[in-house]
Amino acid sequence: MQNKGAFLTMVLSVVGLVLYVTLFSTILSALEAVRVYANISTFIALKTVVEIAPVVLLLGGVFGASFGFYKGYAGAGAQDASGLMRMVLGVILIILFVTLFSTILTSFYTLYGADNASEYTAFQTVVTIAPTVLFLGGIFAGGATAVSGARSWRRRRSRRLT
Repeated sequence: MQNKGAFLTMVLSVVGLVLYVTLFSTILSALEAVRVYANISTFIALKTVVEIAPVVLLLGGVFGASFGFYKGYAGAGAQDASGLMRMVLGVILIILFVTLFSTILTSFYTLYGADNASEYTAFQTVVTIAPTVLFLGGIFAGGATAVSGARSWRRRRSRRLT
């Protein structure tokens, strides 16, 4: 087995995403303290960078977790320890994701309604779109994991029968 932690990587990326989005309001509060700093105009382009930062950080965290999940998925497919295990894990990942999704949704709504959230360039737009994309991606990822496991298990099983 080349990558023993592939399934763990997949699960931890989902949990990491939930924690990142849940704790993002702390990052937004810290950025707000910088944005409203009385002498911010003294620093060249700092206010503009700070106003763009939440979108970049939020998208970076989401894409980072997605990339981690993908790498775990690719590692699980390459090692193919058991198609049946991937099939079961895909269902477990869907259950885990949907169960934790209300936390993600609540966190995104908190970010949307945060004080001065509208002051940050495109932040509220990204916050209103991101949950839908994440939900579809999470369901697709779990489903794709289960389907690839089922296909692998079926192929392996049919080879043993012949």
